[in-house]
Amino acid sequence: MKTTNKQFIGAAIASVLYFSWMYFKVEVRPDHLISFVFFAFLYFYNQSTRKFFFAMVPFIVYITIYDSLRSFPNYTFNTVHIQDLYLHEKHLFGVFFNGNRLTLNEYFGFHQHTLYDLVSGIAYISWVPVPLGFSMYLYFTRRRDLYINMAFLFVISNLIGFFIYYLYPAAPPWYVSTCGFEFHPHTPCIAARLGNFDRLVGFPVFETFYKGNANIFAAVPSLHAANPFTAFLASFQLKKPAVTAAFLLVTLCMWFGAIYGNHHYLIDVFAGGLTALTAFFVVQVLLRKTGMNRYLKQYETLIS
Repeated sequence: MKTTNKQFIGAAIASVLYFSWMYFKVEVRPDHLISFVFFAFLYFYNQSTRKFFFAMVPFIVYITIYDSLRSFPNYTFNTVHIQDLYLHEKHLFGVFFNGNRLTLNEYFGFHQHTLYDLVSGIAYISWVPVPLGFSMYLYFTRRRDLYINMAFLFVISNLIGFFIYYLYPAAPPWYVSTCGFEFHPHTPCIAARLGNFDRLVGFPVFETFYKGNANIFAAVPSLHAANPFTAFLASFQLKKPAVTAAFLLVTLCMWFGAIYGNHHYLIDVFAGGLTALTAFFVVQVLLRKTGMNRYLKQYETLIS
């Protein structure tokens, strides 16, 4: 398909802006170059791939912002909550074991099991693949209106979460287990109890992932809890009860894994669920039920 001068100039400007931002504010890594080549191929190859490129724009925005967070640590903007969050968790959801009141994370530290390790690990791997995979299913089965709802629900939920990270920096429970209540900004991220899954499969899945985590003080809300929940919420419009039930199961496994893996408190998990619900309200009411809906319809035409 022939590319117009206007389209070529627009792509060139967007590319320069992207790499300038990455070079001066983040860092340029090999995966950025690979992604750029892939999306450039989608944009220029033919009309169908260009439509798919535009459909992927919400996710491109998401990953670019997520990647950029490492350059603006949230603990430099507000006080990190460590002890107060831990005490709130213990007060609200603590359980008694051997005469002591423990958080659920601490309780599971005394009740580890291979099945729990396996469920937690598999669920945690799915935090982005599940909503992304559901989005791709909706797109390629030509349910473009539902695709837009899912894509925007996912991205808006994450953007709300990112915003809260800066308002309320919070330490995960494994930080308290390893560092106590003192603030140490350059503490390396660890896989915590998810390392049990790595040992089960004989491959450092979570150890590798968490080595690249630039900011550990982003526990509230739990976007691991929010992301599969967005797929669950969006699936109601598909009107396939079996699919909705499957997403509910994945969500519950994720919520369990977040706590068992010692990466989130129950407070964090509930905050993640509330974040997804807020995003659902934004998409279904503030976007779909207002004048903004005509822009979504235009976007739907663009990608159809």
